[in-house]
Amino acid sequence: MALMAQPQGAPMQSLKLPKAFSPSGPAMAPVHPQASVYGNGERAAFFTEDFSGGGIPVGWTNVDDLTPSGQVPVTFAWANTPGAVTPAAAGQPLILTFAAPGASNGFLWANADRGLASAPPSYFLSRLTTSAINCSGQPSVLLTMQSTIGVFVLDADTACKIRVSTDGTNWTSFAPFPCLKAGNINPPCERFSYNPQQVAVDISSVAANQPVVYIQFQWRGGWEYYWAIDDLQLSSLPEHEMVMDFGYTSQTGGGYELGRVTANQMPASLNVGAQIRNFGSADQTNVVVNVSLRDQGNAVVGSATTNVGTMLHNDTMVTNENIVLNNPMSPGIYTAHFTVTSDQIDQDENMGNNESFRYFAVTNDLYSIDAIGVVPDSILATGSLGTASFADNAQDVRLLNYYPINVQQAFTGVEIRMDPARTDAGSYFIAAVYDTADVQIGAALASPLVESDPRVITASDIANGFAQVAFISPITLPVGAYYVAARMYQEAGNDLFILDDLTVPQPFTATMLWTPVDDQNQFLYSNGNAMAIRLSSSPNVAVQETSNLAGVTMYPSPTNGPVEVHVSAAGKMTVEVFNALGKLVSTSSFNGTSTKVDLTGNSAGIYTVRVSDGARYNVQRIT
Repeated sequence: MALMAQPQGAPMQSLKLPKAFSPSGPAMAPVHPQASVYGNGERAAFFTEDFSGGGIPVGWTNVDDLTPSGQVPVTFAWANTPGAVTPAAAGQPLILTFAAPGASNGFLWANADRGLASAPPSYFLSRLTTSAINCSGQPSVLLTMQSTIGVFVLDADTACKIRVSTDGTNWTSFAPFPCLKAGNINPPCERFSYNPQQVAVDISSVAANQPVVYIQFQWRGGWEYYWAIDDLQLSSLPEHEMVMDFGYTSQTGGGYELGRVTANQMPASLNVGAQIRNFGSADQTNVVVNVSLRDQGNAVVGSATTNVGTMLHNDTMVTNENIVLNNPMSPGIYTAHFTVTSDQIDQDENMGNNESFRYFAVTNDLYSIDAIGVVPDSILATGSLGTASFADNAQDVRLLNYYPINVQQAFTGVEIRMDPARTDAGSYFIAAVYDTADVQIGAALASPLVESDPRVITASDIANGFAQVAFISPITLPVGAYYVAARMYQEAGNDLFILDDLTVPQPFTATMLWTPVDDQNQFLYSNGNAMAIRLSSSPNVAVQETSNLAGVTMYPSPTNGPVEVHVSAAGKMTVEVFNALGKLVSTSSFNGTSTKVDLTGNSAGIYTVRVSDGARYNVQRIT
């Protein structure tokens, strides 16, 4: 089957998720706190407030200047229980509790949710203002605090401000969350900040050497979540402090950072870059950003260098380079290591934030946006979305992943990674491929290019953590861009939840959500994450067998090579061994009750062994 498709990078309208929508669940891994952007935490502070006094500090003012009388105002309250914020989190696991280290000793928070069932008729304007602070003799002033915020109606980069004044009348505004938007869910630049976020704001332009300084926390919004603050400090700026906010690797441009790419879909070059800042008070000279791309054996396979030159205090820059690749690239996991240096880097206050890493895999047949199983577990953050996420949408909940096709290729089916804690045997899904044009118009998605038969989830699938399904017939996708969907169905109360990789922010078009109840309004929602819905070209995915081949044993595990495979009933069997990337590393057959598979020469790791008699199969793992 040959097809035409919309060009890659085709635009799509951005639609905001309903507030009740929770793409994450109890299986969410903790969101990793942002690295300190202001040093090693030992900087001497000339003013501190940890809110351990049992209430709003004496002399501070706390008002809501917009909410009409008779409605619930949004003002700051004191708490010493991290879970006090839970009612305002609206079920969002990222912010269910305030994770600041000192929260149990006391913190302040503003509840913008207020337990409302719908959006209020007017905005609030919350203002928390300190008493006068003496900054005399301070040539520079850095405000730092632990904070978490969740927004829904108004973007925090403009509606949430730290304001500074020397007279209580004339104020200068600073943005504590400069990239926070209301539309999507993925920190730090969408609906929620990190929890907690290390906020650091240079207020020297107003506060330096001033005997009277007022600091105001101002938040304007509608039906938001909450804003919590703790461990407020004022100190001098570090003299030397270069910060690398992030690095990125994009195989196809457009900001998409794919977790797995088949070797023939890898482009001739890899787009890489990093955002760096001079957060120190002194200029940095001869600033250089280096990117080193290494294969699974730690051999350098490509590099890029950007000579930035001199960066003044508060300068920010995003580098953009291309690493030429030697294609075809060998299957395996690749690591991009980003570093920033300067003439003064050995004096940097916190060298731990001068580097960043990105990870992706090259495979033979598996294509995925998610990088579950590729990125280290220490930084992996996942959620899940499924048939129980919506009270009125338990059937035909569709999740769609965007896949650019650089070289025409035939695909046989789809693999999904499930949330085993929330998925029940008996639920099922149908895989489908759509042209981007059909997805963009937000219609009923009634014209897939290809679909699969229903794939019922079994207990074995849940134990393995994944399920595969073949398309009714293989499909050849020409160069272009497509959406690959999992249509999920609840069966007799049994739910299906697919994992969502939250580790790397993606463009909002990377993953789309469609539900039947919203079809009349032609709504498609985006959360900018990476659902574990993977496109496969493996011929093995097309073999539809049942997973009830009993009496299979194999040993030893761990092994240094040889593996004995035994079956209780004699017959003609096929044995396939896959590595952690899904690559088939060994295949053999035998007729009888036992055979020996030799994996000598394969790298150490966990392998999946699949034994099949042609109608039934059994899957086990060995080390």
